[in-house]
Amino acid sequence: MKKDLYMTIRLQMLTEDPKEIELIERYWAVDEFGQYLEKVSALAGLIEMAQGVTLTSFIRQRCNAFDENQVCPKCAELIEIKNRSQAKKLPQPAIKLCTLCQKDQDDIALEAKRSKAAELERQLAEFCRNQSTLTVDYSAISDAHVLMLLALDRAITPRLANGGFTIGDCRGLAPLYIGDFVLQLREAGLVLDDPSKARPGTYYWEGDEIWMVRDQVVYRLAPDAESRSADEVIRSLSDRVYTDAEGIFNLWLDYSAADVMRYLGIQCELYNHELTEQELEEIKSTLRSALETYSVSQLWSVVWKVVRDAASLANREYYNRPKAAATIPGKIRRNLEKVRRESIELKSWSRPDQHPAGTLGMVLGEILSVDENTSGHMVSSLVTWLTGQGCSPSVGAELDEPIRELMTIALAHDVSSSVMLRFAELIRAGHDVGFAIEEIGETLRS
Repeated sequence: MKKDLYMTIRLQMLTEDPKEIELIERYWAVDEFGQYLEKVSALAGLIEMAQGVTLTSFIRQRCNAFDENQVCPKCAELIEIKNRSQAKKLPQPAIKLCTLCQKDQDDIALEAKRSKAAELERQLAEFCRNQSTLTVDYSAISDAHVLMLLALDRAITPRLANGGFTIGDCRGLAPLYIGDFVLQLREAGLVLDDPSKARPGTYYWEGDEIWMVRDQVVYRLAPDAESRSADEVIRSLSDRVYTDAEGIFNLWLDYSAADVMRYLGIQCELYNHELTEQELEEIKSTLRSALETYSVSQLWSVVWKVVRDAASLANREYYNRPKAAATIPGKIRRNLEKVRRESIELKSWSRPDQHPAGTLGMVLGEILSVDENTSGHMVSSLVTWLTGQGCSPSVGAELDEPIRELMTIALAHDVSSSVMLRFAELIRAGHDVGFAIEEIGETLRS
């Protein structure tokens, strides 16, 4: 290596041309204060270079430069630099490794990456082998899972029976939370991962665990324990006799909550309200509970009112849009509390054109004869009758005595017409028969 009197840079020449060597030395030469003696613009015209080649790249091809003020933290050799901006005026620990140490480190990292990739491939192959042995007795699966599979088949036909599918293929299943519905089927073992069909990068290492990009996972219907084709399985599910009232009603609540939350999202987007994940979960919980009483369309009207109230609040002094949006969860809860306390009849909103029902809603609608205008109380009653639980003599017997007592009091006070009108009003508001009888009875006794 050759060192100039005024240089803090050691140069390793890769050329023997005197003019090129002179240009390189002048490029790197500094004064006693560490300032470069000549500007790059002044040096550029001293030698002929190919069109498009910069002075820095020309010099880099003909010389290796090492900064005496920077040493490798691993081996203490000088650090190679590519241009003037990388040089340091004063000695200091280098952040990066020298070229040889960096190459050694890169080689180790590359080998570790290759080893991890091989291990990932091995584990995925073993996973596929294990998956291939799994079968399902479709006659024993829950009513809710039957309905979800029938809806999924409609959403992606014929892919459920004939091939793999991703969550993105299931957009028609429900208005929102599509991944959650598919995950329920996955956790039940009814749909299986198919890593062999997933695109590269779907499965990856995160520390010592294998993670996945959920939206890229390819799923397939689990094989039937009786070796029937997927088409035969789907046809057999269509003939199901339903018996699980609680499971079906909970599925309706999950679907309906997604229907209302989709509407909330549309309204919030319209008014630029941004809600946190925690706030959305709080709202979802409140609405799912309210759906046990009211219809989807009635809760759309609640959402519509609350979101607009928040938009109006955002324009007030001392308020801004984030603060206003943060009031939405509490406003929905308080609004529903007032409606229930005062027996207010909620209005019903029509389904927006850009907000389709989803195939799960269609399947539930067909077996229960319900839609977004059906109250939760009515759905619960219909599910009870569908599953045969409404045939029990005890169901009606529980109401015999309260009804008899209510009518006796109404006739005694000559208010039977008023009682019937109030009864109809409470039912329209989404309350069940038991609540309506109790509410009217307490009013008459007070």
